[in-house]
Amino acid sequence: MNSRSLGATRVFAWPTATVAVMGAVAAVRILHRRHLAEVAEEDRTQVENELAAEHELLSGGLPRAVEIDVVDEIIEPGHTRTAIAAAISAAPQRRGNHGNIPL
Repeated sequence: MNSRSLGATRVFAWPTATVAVMGAVAAVRILHRRHLAEVAEEDRTQVENELAAEHELLSGGLPRAVEIDVVDEIIEPGHTRTAIAAAISAAPQRRGNHGNIPL
C-alpha cells in the first residue's frame, strides 16, 4: 500500500503480497469482456480462470515487481520489524518538512 511514487524510501513485500491495481479475474473481466460475452454461461467461469492465470503470468506479480524495482525486497513476515528498523537507520538524516503520504 505504498510506493516510491508516494515518497517511500524502501518498499518491502511479504511473499504472499499481491502487486496489482486489481485482481486478475477482475482485470480479465474488463480486458476480455467481449470474448467472455461470446462464451456460454456454463463455461464462463472456466474461461475466466484460464485467462486470469495467463494474465498473472504476463503481469508477473511479485517477482516482476522486484525485477522492475517497484519492490526492493521480499521479506518473511517474521523479519518485518528488523527490515523496517534497518531501513530507518540506513535512511538519510534529513531535516525539514516531513508530511504524511497522500491517502
